[in-house]
Amino acid sequence: MRLKIAILIAKSAGALSRILLRKSGETIPGRVLLIIYPKAITELAKNRKIICVSGTNGKTSTTKALVTIISKLGSVTTSPTGSNLDRGVATALMRKSDYAVLEVDELHLSRVINEAKPALVLLLNLTRDQLHRMHEVKRVAERWATSAQGAPNTLFVGDIDDPFVALALSAATQSHSVSFGGRKHLDGASCPSCGKYLKWSKNNFKCSCGLTNTSPDELFESGTAALRNATLANVAGKLLGGKAIAIDEKSLERSVDREYKGVKANLRLTKNPASWGEALNSVVGDDVVLIVNSREVDGIDTSWLWDISFAQLQGKRVVVCGERGLDIAYRLHVEGIEAEVTSNFADAISKFSSGSSVHVLAAYTAFHELVNS
Repeated sequence: MRLKIAILIAKSAGALSRILLRKSGETIPGRVLLIIYPKAITELAKNRKIICVSGTNGKTSTTKALVTIISKLGSVTTSPTGSNLDRGVATALMRKSDYAVLEVDELHLSRVINEAKPALVLLLNLTRDQLHRMHEVKRVAERWATSAQGAPNTLFVGDIDDPFVALALSAATQSHSVSFGGRKHLDGASCPSCGKYLKWSKNNFKCSCGLTNTSPDELFESGTAALRNATLANVAGKLLGGKAIAIDEKSLERSVDREYKGVKANLRLTKNPASWGEALNSVVGDDVVLIVNSREVDGIDTSWLWDISFAQLQGKRVVVCGERGLDIAYRLHVEGIEAEVTSNFADAISKFSSGSSVHVLAAYTAFHELVNS
């Protein structure tokens, strides 16, 4: 009875947030529910199959693909807005269903595993992101491994070309590993298990402690990050009894086309070194706008900008803006790229003539503001 009353109050709070604040209502209900009833996730997860998706990049698109697969097996609840902290998970679980496919923040995954007891956890990748909150990547990987070790009834599925994902799977009682032929990792100099230098041969790694990506349960051809994540969704779906879906790689990319006073802009989400690398490789043409913010969800610490190679922008016209526009401008200057600095996106896009096509690489908050405006 107490849980039912708590849910009623939480739903009312969500309704008010949608009416008064014009918010999505996906965070406030869960926040209120967990304050009133702290064990809500545990109670609401009972009598249904829980699937969690976590990683630095690609959680939202991979979760959507997995929802498509699982929806053929029964009713599914998820967070349509990608609200992935514990409060977003709680909100999603307030809706009745046979299955819950939950996008989960990397730091909140341990709590969700402990309380929701998922049937399957899909781990995509782990790279530097939001340094003020995540700190070192190895710290998050160790939390994942500890959670995996303490969840003997959960199947952990992941891309072991990422040494940090490999660490988590190595600690799990039940695991299913996937490789795409190996690839270099920005933070893969040392073994996350024992601390020794990882021995890399081409794109594969092996450590004397036994951590390696050379013996996966399934091996696929290499591809883009979006393609790898979609493949992982299919693997997880099949392990749960679902059927694989056709992969439309373009639809999985976090990009949107917009037009501003005759200027055609392709907006692409970029939020850490890995996603910046993917986005920079996709740039076609000579006109580029870069937007860097430093709010809580972007990451207050922007030192990661120095981990990115901007060589692809040599010879292109680059305009920068955002709260950390000067930071990115100086970073480009050091690499020999002189950028124009503007105070906002409207000024940035006005630099280009009508009919031109511009690639816009935007930080998390900037991307969502542009898409939703």
